[in-house]
Amino acid sequence: ARPPTRALEAAGVAAMMYSPALEAALRDVVPSTDPLDAPDFNPISYINKLFPNEESLSSADTVSSELQEKMTALEEEILQTVRQQTTAGSHARKDLESGKAAMRDLFEKMHDIKAKAERSQQMVHEICRDIKSLDYAKRHLTQTITALKRLQMLVTATEQLSVMARERMYAEAANLLHAVTQLLAHFQGYAGIKKVDALREQVGEIRDALRTQVFEDFNRLSAQEVNPHPSQIETLLGACAVVDALGADVRREMIAWFCNWQFAPYKHAFQPYGDAGSLDKTELRYGWHRQLLRQYDESFVSLFPAAWRVALVVTIEFSAISHKHLEEILDQSRGSLDVAVLTHALQKTVEFEKEMHARFTAESLEPPPGPADGAASPAGAGAGKPPDPEALLGSISACFDSYMSIYVSLEDKNIGEAVGKLLVDETWAAASTGRPDSRVFNSSKELFIALKRSFKRGTALQMDNVLFELYKVWAKHLRAYAKKVQEQLHAVGQPAEVSITPSCHLDLPQQQMVCAAVNTCKYCHETTGQLGESISKAMGSEHASKVDMGAVQDEFQSVVTSGIKLLVSALETRLTPAQVAMTKIKWDVMEEMGEDTSPYMSEVAAKVREMMPQLGESLLPLYVKFFCDKFVQSFVPRLIGYIYRCKRIGEVGAQQMQADLGTLKATLLELPALGQSSASAMYAKLVAKEVAAAEHVLKLVLTPEELLEETVAEMDRTGVKIDLGKILELKGLKKADTERIVEAYNMMHTSASEGGKKIKKLFNLGT
Repeated sequence: ARPPTRALEAAGVAAMMYSPALEAALRDVVPSTDPLDAPDFNPISYINKLFPNEESLSSADTVSSELQEKMTALEEEILQTVRQQTTAGSHARKDLESGKAAMRDLFEKMHDIKAKAERSQQMVHEICRDIKSLDYAKRHLTQTITALKRLQMLVTATEQLSVMARERMYAEAANLLHAVTQLLAHFQGYAGIKKVDALREQVGEIRDALRTQVFEDFNRLSAQEVNPHPSQIETLLGACAVVDALGADVRREMIAWFCNWQFAPYKHAFQPYGDAGSLDKTELRYGWHRQLLRQYDESFVSLFPAAWRVALVVTIEFSAISHKHLEEILDQSRGSLDVAVLTHALQKTVEFEKEMHARFTAESLEPPPGPADGAASPAGAGAGKPPDPEALLGSISACFDSYMSIYVSLEDKNIGEAVGKLLVDETWAAASTGRPDSRVFNSSKELFIALKRSFKRGTALQMDNVLFELYKVWAKHLRAYAKKVQEQLHAVGQPAEVSITPSCHLDLPQQQMVCAAVNTCKYCHETTGQLGESISKAMGSEHASKVDMGAVQDEFQSVVTSGIKLLVSALETRLTPAQVAMTKIKWDVMEEMGEDTSPYMSEVAAKVREMMPQLGESLLPLYVKFFCDKFVQSFVPRLIGYIYRCKRIGEVGAQQMQADLGTLKATLLELPALGQSSASAMYAKLVAKEVAAAEHVLKLVLTPEELLEETVAEMDRTGVKIDLGKILELKGLKKADTERIVEAYNMMHTSASEGGKKIKKLFNLGT
């Protein structure tokens, strides 16, 4: 079938097509569901829809009639609409013309309104300009009237101030001077006006006159020898008010004048080379100033306003003058300073600074009445800022800082000289009677007395860095003293063979001297620890952590150990003849044991019992125990050495020796009691252990050859150390057999079975 447009054109009907926008507008204005109104209407599809088959063609006439009626109705409606539109078009043109005319009228009216508005605005500007001119005129007039009133007030006040100044009416003049000063401030911008300049010059002259009069009145006060009377105080109080009104500069000048007046005699008396201008009279300076403050409280405290803090300013000025004096005195005495004088001066200076600081801090807690813009001190406090009591701390003592190294050197020198004198006078002998803790060298007590004095001087300074340097000095001298005590102890020569007793012969005085050295070092050890604790407590945490007297205490303890060893060697030397006698006894041919202890062991016991009471009287119980421990540890091994030096020991001889060891053990256990001390369980174990070592030697000597292997093995398991070679010699074996058995014994550690068989075989051969 052909497209609908072409079909219509073929039928002579022109197709009308509208834009999509127009079609959408038509649907919004005239909504319709009629298929004929659809934008994409297709006549052929419409006809095919009306007549889908041949049977439907029978209704073609009916459909045609309906369409014809519909077309007729549409034509009528269109005709009527055209008529209405024609009539409406003429009315629209009339309405358009009317609208244009109204717009022209409205434009003309708006133009008139704009012109009127411009004229009104111009009128407002003219009115405002007139009002502004009137306002300026009013303001200028007001300022002029105010200036004239102030000028009148200034003229009147200036005349009154001049009169009051001449009459010395200070209280009224002070109040009026404040007012005049404020009035003049309003005329700062009127420079060049003759009247104002003349008034300003006149006020300046009055201020100068007031200043001169006030200082004249105060100068008359300084010329008086008696305290000011009440009327004079009242006048001077007014004068102080005038000084306040004149400003901070004049107030500083007034306080400086008062300081110079008060300090004139002080500067004369205490200046370097003056009557009291020496370091040893430093304390007098502070007494003088305390007297000055008392006099101020009695005579002048009501004279000056509290806000001036005159007493504090005077004290600050005193500190500045004293600092300068002491600095010069110290410089002049640099090569001849005395440590006690220097320390005393610094101590009193620090105490004075703290005293003054505490006083004026308490006074400054409550703000003073009156103007508080602050009185500057001649020492340099700024204008408008009150003086600070904190400035007093270190204000004088700072001059000593550069001399602290000299102070430490002087302390070192003085202590060195004192110790040197003590050592020269020391006899190195202690009292032969009295308690052990009192049997010390006199020099040790004097040394700590000197150190205690030095400590007091150092702590009084309250300077941690100085005290720390002194701590080093004290430690140095203590170490030197420990070395000097060590030099008093006899040197003990140690033989090449350990079993041989070193030779050390001490008579009773020498023995007591060694005991005194031990007691002295014990006393020094304890006192040094106490000194270290005192130093730490006197310091701040920064320096206290660095204080350690442990090394010094170790040196004293080393001397104690040396002294005990010397006493042990002395006792062993006394026992050496008995031990030598033991080696000369024929132990191998002894047939039966004696009823008593062998003579050599009796001699040992006698010598020990003789010396221990002497030590108990001279030593503290602690060091008696120490001596007993060292003696047992040294003597018993040497005794074993002497046993080995015996040529041969038979069975009876070995049994006798065992009995002697029993006597020795009993004697050793009694040692602490003999020395006025008590034996501890640890000491009993020590004696048992050391004596057991000797008993093991004799046990092996008594052991038959067939049981020797088992006994040696048992001792080896229990950790007992033996000299098998020497034991075999004591048993009487030949040297060659001894060497072979020792070799087999050494093999036991690597191969127990093979070594044991070889030892057994060798013993069989030996028998």
